[in-house]
Amino acid sequence: MKKFLLFALLVLPLAFMSCGSDNEPNYPDQTLVVGDTYRIPGGETGWTSDNDLVASVSGSTVTAELVGETVIRNGSKSFKVTVTSKSKLFKEPYMRFGASKSTVKSVMSSYTLSKETTETLLYNGTYPVSYYLYGFKNEAMNLSSLVIPVTSVTAENLVDFLKERYLYVTSNEAEHYFGFISPDMKTLVVLNISTFNSQVVYMISYGEYTGSSSVPAQVMKIAKKHITPEASNNMSTINSEYSRLLDIMPEMKIESNTLVK
Repeated sequence: MKKFLLFALLVLPLAFMSCGSDNEPNYPDQTLVVGDTYRIPGGETGWTSDNDLVASVSGSTVTAELVGETVIRNGSKSFKVTVTSKSKLFKEPYMRFGASKSTVKSVMSSYTLSKETTETLLYNGTYPVSYYLYGFKNEAMNLSSLVIPVTSVTAENLVDFLKERYLYVTSNEAEHYFGFISPDMKTLVVLNISTFNSQVVYMISYGEYTGSSSVPAQVMKIAKKHITPEASNNMSTINSEYSRLLDIMPEMKIESNTLVK
């Protein structure tokens, strides 16, 4: 009898604890595709996101906004949300700014090196990318770019790819470029319509964001040092392509002049 009582004293509290934990909401990490929603179990309000640009919260519903990672919190409760993309149109270049040439060469070892100078590495790409370009200053990578002929992708598919990953923040008709920024505010992206090897191309350049509202113009200057657009007889095509892109760009949610750290 004493043994039975001892067994009951040991087992019953564990049983009650087990039942109690079954009733507690579980908050596992989530992987969502841009545009997807997730209902947080328990129906509690008061949830917030560490980065609303990646995933926002309204009540107990999480909405995936842009590619990236964030943490959803409510007091001591939290879980991570990873947002992935629908569009896989092309592979973006290596973007670890400050990396050495040897590091970039190692990362790009499966691609053919087309040209090397003291300040650049140019690689042949894979469709639809014709080339990947890396620029260096003081032996550290400060720019990565890619070149896509306008005949290889549609403007709509290109904008879909970019708007799933970046915020549209500025444009410049004279230079034919559009500026974007990553949701973690670390990378600036410039989409420029230009010419390369006698083709009209989309040139997409990636640079580290330093907190200046003039960064789109600065990145464009850097890009032009590494890929010099040829004198073009295709200005009508370039202007037309710029207008097409402008018409389908997403709404500008953040003005570039507010992007000062």
